[in-house]
Amino acid sequence: MNKRFYRFMCAFVRPFYALFFPARVTGTENIPREGAFILCCNHCSNHDPFYLALREPQRYFHFMSKSNLFRWKPAAAFFTALGAFSVDRGNSDLAAIRMALSLLKEGHGLAIFPQGTRVKDNHPAPMLEGVSMIALRSGAPVIPAYIGGPYRLFRKTQLSFGPPVSFEGLPKRMDSLTLDAATRRIEAAVWGLKDD
Repeated sequence: MNKRFYRFMCAFVRPFYALFFPARVTGTENIPREGAFILCCNHCSNHDPFYLALREPQRYFHFMSKSNLFRWKPAAAFFTALGAFSVDRGNSDLAAIRMALSLLKEGHGLAIFPQGTRVKDNHPAPMLEGVSMIALRSGAPVIPAYIGGPYRLFRKTQLSFGPPVSFEGLPKRMDSLTLDAATRRIEAAVWGLKDD
């Protein structure tokens, strides 16, 4: 990540989002001020990564992003400078998992959209278990986030951050049942932030 470029891009696009897609933000106190964490958010639009980065200026997010974005070299350089890294959504991408674990070990913030793809109508689509594997292996706190899309021009969009997801009581072994249970807890925490 090029932090200077990251800050520049946030400053560059912030007026656009402030005018056209304002936010109603709650729960930023739940994001750790230092140390590793995993931000897990629903995914309804291409705007989502910018929305998250702009609304939490105290921490930098390394985004796990679909591999298609990295096929064109200039685009790959752009997203890499912003701290994003590639994941092959259709397969078990061990390189992406190793990258995620390495970033967390170094104390960085990692942002993941565990649905694996955009859900434009924002219904509660199932989340994938990869984020649970990363969370349980790293021991990093998982911070749920919810974006109340779809976005509408000049109307405030809900953005909520919740307290860390508890994995207390889950078995220590890393089997499919444990991963499924952890994923269900992350799902419940994310969708539980939705305004009624």
